[in-house]
Amino acid sequence: MQAIKLSIAMNQDQQEKESQLLKSRSGRACIREGYQLFTSHFRRIFRHTWPVALCFAILSAAAAALPVMVSPTYLLPALGIEIVAVILLLVITYKRLVKKQLFERLPKDRKPFAWLRHLGMVTLVWLFCLIVVLSLSVITTLPMLIIMAASWLNNVGILTGDPNGMPDYMTWLSIIVFLIAGFIQAYLWLTILCPVYLMRGSIAQQEKERAELKAKALEESKPKEYVQNLIYRP
Repeated sequence: MQAIKLSIAMNQDQQEKESQLLKSRSGRACIREGYQLFTSHFRRIFRHTWPVALCFAILSAAAAALPVMVSPTYLLPALGIEIVAVILLLVITYKRLVKKQLFERLPKDRKPFAWLRHLGMVTLVWLFCLIVVLSLSVITTLPMLIIMAASWLNNVGILTGDPNGMPDYMTWLSIIVFLIAGFIQAYLWLTILCPVYLMRGSIAQQEKERAELKAKALEESKPKEYVQNLIYRP
């Protein structure tokens, strides 16, 4: 009896989660509720994602170290590594949160280009989230940018004949700063997941309602067509 009650309760929780996901929302609602979802579940998200964030921090620190400690000519490869690291962070974290049942698995898109009908909402959500992340990144990466600028100026001075003005511990300090900045940066990028997650759920629900209305209209038109065929049959 208790097992039956537990099963019923789990099914109710599952239906409630699905109703929260498969809900038609505007772009603003996806952004607002997405950030609320992230902040209210941050402890659980952190508990399940800190290893991924640490790996991202290592990749990000390596990318930042290339133009600083090796050569400024590695700036473009470093940027490429950073972009790949961000994409991997978002994809792996999303799959991990789905596996840990913090996120529900989104229904498969029957029409892969259906999101084009919702291009306004997609653009609004992505653009707003990217502006937030990039704005906050200026603050979180400020110590790293200061160290990079100091290192470049020191290298320019060495090339012009000036002595090396950087202390010996600067290399280790740079690595530590790059790692800390990369770890914080990982969770700034992860704030994108929840708004985009709700946006995709909203698009799926709207497409589902659109298909149901289309099927209903098709069913309602069949008797009329049948009667017309009987009337106008030669």
